[in-house]
Amino acid sequence: MNTKEAFPTALEYLDSHEKVATLMHTAKQLMEIENACNRILPVWFSNCHILKLENGTLLVGVPNQAVAARIRQKIPFLQNRLGLKGWPVHTVRLKVSFLQNLYREKPVGKKNLSPKAYESFSKLYEQFEQNDTYSPLTRALHQLISGYRQTEK
Repeated sequence: MNTKEAFPTALEYLDSHEKVATLMHTAKQLMEIENACNRILPVWFSNCHILKLENGTLLVGVPNQAVAARIRQKIPFLQNRLGLKGWPVHTVRLKVSFLQNLYREKPVGKKNLSPKAYESFSKLYEQFEQNDTYSPLTRALHQLISGYRQTEK
């Protein structure tokens, strides 16, 4: 029997193994409750993750203390709504997960323009200005040139 015929998707294949099936069930359950929390509190849960649901205790990973404070204010509302959706949540614990912030994109530092590049961008900006073309590109060129002037001084 061909594996592709027996298991059309990778998830079905993983569900067929005893040890992996329990892990898959837990992962699906955590994803479902995380989606439910995102629908209940979309503003505050955008960067949060459900870490564990065990014996009615929901453990939520939050990115910082500010988000934790906001969610703490909404815990009774969250518990009530999750209860209505069939999730037996009696306690919500929050854990600040600083590791979430490590993998975010770091801001790109400003790079200096070469004098030739500055001159080319300046000419292009002047052409747009003479034609009274005020587009997002014109604004971006203006910002680029003015930022360069500040670094030159």
